[in-house]
Amino acid sequence: MLVNINGKEIGEGLKKLEITNPVDGSVIDTVPDIPEEYISEAVTAARQGLKEWGGLSQANRNEIIYKYIQLYEEQRHEIARLLTLETGKTLGEAEDEITVCTRVTRGYCEMAAHLYGNCLPGGSTLGNQEKDIVFTRREPLGVMAIILPFNYPVDLYSHKVMSALVAGNAVIIKPPSYNPLAVIRMVQLLYEAGVPKCAAQVVTGKGSVAGDCLCRNPGLDAISMTGSTEVGRDIYQKAAANLTRVFLELGGNDAFIVMDDADVDLAVEEAVGSRMGNAGQICCASKRFLIHQAVKQEFVEKLVKRLKKVKIGDPLDAENSVGCLISESAAAQVEEQVALCVSQGAKCILGGKRLGGAFFEPTVLDEVTGAMDVARDMEVFGPVFPIITVTSEEEAIALANQSCYGLSGAVFSRNTGRAVSIASRLETAGNVINGGSAYRTPDLAFGGYKKSGIGREGISRTLEELTQEKNYILKGVL
Repeated sequence: MLVNINGKEIGEGLKKLEITNPVDGSVIDTVPDIPEEYISEAVTAARQGLKEWGGLSQANRNEIIYKYIQLYEEQRHEIARLLTLETGKTLGEAEDEITVCTRVTRGYCEMAAHLYGNCLPGGSTLGNQEKDIVFTRREPLGVMAIILPFNYPVDLYSHKVMSALVAGNAVIIKPPSYNPLAVIRMVQLLYEAGVPKCAAQVVTGKGSVAGDCLCRNPGLDAISMTGSTEVGRDIYQKAAANLTRVFLELGGNDAFIVMDDADVDLAVEEAVGSRMGNAGQICCASKRFLIHQAVKQEFVEKLVKRLKKVKIGDPLDAENSVGCLISESAAAQVEEQVALCVSQGAKCILGGKRLGGAFFEPTVLDEVTGAMDVARDMEVFGPVFPIITVTSEEEAIALANQSCYGLSGAVFSRNTGRAVSIASRLETAGNVINGGSAYRTPDLAFGGYKKSGIGREGISRTLEELTQEKNYILKGVL
């Protein structure tokens, strides 16, 4: 599959990277390994694309984006299948992701049409200001690099790429190395809809090479990235050299707190729903299960029973509710993390092993303590449930807050006031009461505290962050 840079299809004659199906290792397609000179060309071309695309009125941009949505919806099943093949998520999950993309894109168009400037009151300070008129308008930030994650490339494409385009920016997209195909196809539909090719370009390749080169380029005005905290820190450092703005949505190790007065059946269902989605590869999934000793045994027994019913297998088979991880190496890493927990004293009472290739079985680790790596800063990107027993609200809060991450959290109690009180003391940006932490609606101002990110993302917030405010002063006109 070729990509478009500076209005030209690029790929012939370049080194090819194979994109494989994580289920069986078969090759789906290839993409070019874009060299540095093409990345620099893309940044230069994006400046021209910015003038052309950003120079359109909001109504004209929206008209083109609505046409894109129509094209996208006509091919949604093809894109969903492609997404399943390259990621290993179930076809149902891929279809849901496609639906989210449509809703998010439409929402950004609607919000942008009502993104108003301000008119400052005259005469509010001493001097001649009472004779002046001061008003503001919002303009695009400029040329943006968009770095997408492997777990939700289409969903995050809609939040990052489409919001940036709706706001009039030009984008250079670095899709995930493992699974760039659905993203490339969606960009091709942008061109068909009428978006200038230089306003939306794709650079493929390894993140450590192509992504690194892109983030170091002084021609960027902003970088938006979702990924690990380690990679986010590296991008932040490179961007700082050029004072490039960054928006980072990073790692998480979300606490799932179940108090002694909780509805245990509800907590178990929410735990499974929050942790097993996308085979556990969700940044805001519940990853540390802090269960009050009064209900801990009941919770664990019901959790194990429920997980034994989960059907794992071919993601194209509708009978299966869970697919595989993004790669065999990712599954191997989860297996190593489980082994580390056991070596530190945890007891594996369910699962703990790969089922072959990139598949990993649901795993429950009992007798986890607050001193273990998994109870602090070790994020496990897979279907693993570490159980930590707590005896009080205070202990649960302290354990939840000891992590360097602060993305989301969950609190279960039949007493809503008590649950909200606990949530108010958690060092997290999102707190779900009586629900799993894997909660994100299109409008939510999603983001994290501490090392879970910088900035907020969602229809209610993103357009303000991806535009800049310009003051116009009509001096002495009154």
